[in-house]
Amino acid sequence: MYSLSKFVRISKEGSPAIGWRFMYVEYFNVRRILFCFSSVTDEFCCLWQDCGFFSLESQLELFRHVYFHCYHTKLKHLGLQALQSQPDLIPCQLDTQSRNMIPELQESFLCMWDQCESSFDNAEWYYRHVDSHGLSAEYEVAGKENRVLMCGWKDCDCSCKSRCKLREHLRSHTQEKVVSCPNCGGMFSNNTKFYDHLRRQTSLDQHRFQCTHCSKRFATERLLRDHMRNHVNHYKCPLCDMTCPLPSTLRTHIRFRHSDERPYKCQQCDYSCKNLVDLRKHLDTHSKLPAYCCEYEDCSFSARSLCSVKAHYRKVHEGDSAPRYKCHVCEKCFTRGNNLTVHLRKKHHFKWPSGHPRFRYKEHDDGFLRLQLVRYESVELTEQLMKEREKQGVPLEDAPTCLVLSQGPGPGSDGVDYERTAGEKDYRLLSE
Repeated sequence: MYSLSKFVRISKEGSPAIGWRFMYVEYFNVRRILFCFSSVTDEFCCLWQDCGFFSLESQLELFRHVYFHCYHTKLKHLGLQALQSQPDLIPCQLDTQSRNMIPELQESFLCMWDQCESSFDNAEWYYRHVDSHGLSAEYEVAGKENRVLMCGWKDCDCSCKSRCKLREHLRSHTQEKVVSCPNCGGMFSNNTKFYDHLRRQTSLDQHRFQCTHCSKRFATERLLRDHMRNHVNHYKCPLCDMTCPLPSTLRTHIRFRHSDERPYKCQQCDYSCKNLVDLRKHLDTHSKLPAYCCEYEDCSFSARSLCSVKAHYRKVHEGDSAPRYKCHVCEKCFTRGNNLTVHLRKKHHFKWPSGHPRFRYKEHDDGFLRLQLVRYESVELTEQLMKEREKQGVPLEDAPTCLVLSQGPGPGSDGVDYERTAGEKDYRLLSE
């Protein structure tokens, strides 16, 4: 018989490496442990260290969540091994508070391979099941001499020349990660991206490659190219004019801007929110004692939220109280971006296009952050926007090539301002 104390002991393992070795022995007993735990309490709470998750739905959601902790711990152990194999890389320096934060898993994992549709609550078993489809797929004739492996995933016509490539492609459908940072818990689809995560944290004097758009610096040219791709918007919201670089960004935008659903509810008050991260931040406000303390020597400052402690540290111990935001019109300085936003809207009557809820600021060579005036759209997205404008009866010569943050009416007759899309030089670098 498994006791509640044994579940607590398993879930409280602190070391990524030790945690995985221990959990490997108990992996198939997790379900029995959780059944025992849920039988002595009506609350489906995860006791994993630094997690704080509780199920809003059922016992099954908790099972799915804890199984993912097991899988995540395995990835952190693999990350530790990968780090030890690269002596030239320094360990991750980020905050460890999030090392056991895992994705929200409201639904079972569903295999969408042709005529399969098996479902799993255990992430590890799901990924191994999908991988077995890649291992057993049969070659098909393509042309006279070529043979390819076809992806059997629903609505996917991708073909691969090797079984290894097909298995790698399947991870794009399942979102499987293969390694995790043992310090901060970030998950990555390959070791290269994990190493990039560490290289981004090297000292600034080693960052020799600078982005021409936002002035950020990077340790390698490849990191710079990956970063610059995030400046180009490829997707448009179907409900407004917002454009963004990634499908995940679009999903988040729709959830926060166009959906009223707030599935995460506080059990101690009427507060509800749209994601688990916001709920965890809110729960800190109910704590009787401050949850976070300043780590500076002989400093007694404490607060109920981590962001308050970080703001205190920057202001008091790093002397970061000088204004960093500057109006590009009148040169007035501000300590906070919110204050500059209010200034731009009220004093200079700036506005943003539909769907864009805030201004973005760009750091310049003098260290000040000023309003970012240019937004890049991909050629395909620009063509889509122009077609939509044409359907609305706007002449092509008046249609914008790129909707941007603007001041006052632009060259078109509709009062919308435009700026340039990415130039030939920009796209040449992005496509390398």
